Amino acid sequence: MVRTALEFIQEELDAFLAERDPDNYSAGNISEVVSLIRPDGSPGFNDTNHIAIVLAGIEEEQIDSKYLRHRPAENNQFVELQPPVSLNLYVLFVAHKPFYLSALRDVSNVIGFFQENPVFDQAHYPNLNTRVTDPLNKSWQLVDRLTMRLHNLTFEQQNNLWASLGTKQMPSVVYKMRLLTIFSTRSKQNAVPITTISGDSHV
Repeated sequence: MVRTALEFIQEELDAFLAERDPDNYSAGNISEVVSLIRPDGSPGFNDTNHIAIVLAGIEEEQIDSKYLRHRPAENNQFVELQPPVSLNLYVLFVAHKPFYLSALRDVSNVIGFFQENPVFDQAHYPNLNTRVTDPLNKSWQLVDRLTMRLHNLTFEQQNNLWASLGTKQMPSVVYKMRLLTIFSTRSKQNAVPITTISGDSHV
């Protein structure tokens, strides 16, 4: 699911920039989902691209989950399932072109992209889940809706972020991507079927 979301954003950003400014951006050489630094210490991004998209952090969204979710079992009884885990992703967009003014233009264009497209859902973006190869059996990889919001960092937080990434600071912007829901519909083999449902149960 995390991969599905980031690859979708990368494809939409590429299409937006290629159409908006074809003189400076060419399809296939705009952005990539990549680590800034490889395990051996070498740069992880491709110099021919403009923007690196990096997962900077994962945060659980605190949602009331005091009730377990239920679903019909094969015998038409209900079984207990653990509540879903809802996640927010902190996504770093790094403009790494050596020419500083070009990098500043790239960061500005990323901000412009999300200003025009703050929300992505299946209804308006039918290609949201096209990278999921087996939607029926891998439903946990599917994304229903993404909301992008600019995330402010203090100078101290920026310093800590770049130190953790192991590289020098480059023109960049952080967005908070919400909300990914990870929910397995497979019950454990020893789950006890529910035979009685009270009035306050959530089904």
